Amino acid sequence: MKRLKTVTVISMFLMLIFSITCNSQEQLEKVDGEQLVKQVWKAMKTTDMEFIENILAPGFQSIHQDGARNRDEHIELIKGLNMGEYVLDNFKITQNENTVNVTYFVYVTETIDGNSITKNAARLSVFSKTTKGWKWFSHANLVALK
Repeated sequence: MKRLKTVTVISMFLMLIFSITCNSQEQLEKVDGEQLVKQVWKAMKTTDMEFIENILAPGFQSIHQDGARNRDEHIELIKGLNMGEYVLDNFKITQNENTVNVTYFVYVTETIDGNSITKNAARLSVFSKTTKGWKWFSHANLVALK
């Protein structure tokens, strides 16, 4: 009887340790959303297409005042960007499991589809964690073209 009680106590202790270990592995892995955005902007400025093509998710979509773009269309847009110096600020970041939402403001002069624009405008980028790392899933450019 005493041996059964000892085995039961040890079993319960091991189950508790196993439960704590599993829960700690399931805790949210924090990612630096601001850093992800800064890496994307650096790659866009320098036209580092290898980085851009690697970070863009297969189902990527962006929205601009002239319409939506899929992954391939967004790549073509970035190839044609003629971006001046820029300032990124006012970051707000939320994370839920494997998704990071990053809103921020950017002050930049850029040429998009032949239109030169200099404004301070809000942006939204969404990143998702995949088996291949963090991918840029969607983007909203909230600057008026005119």
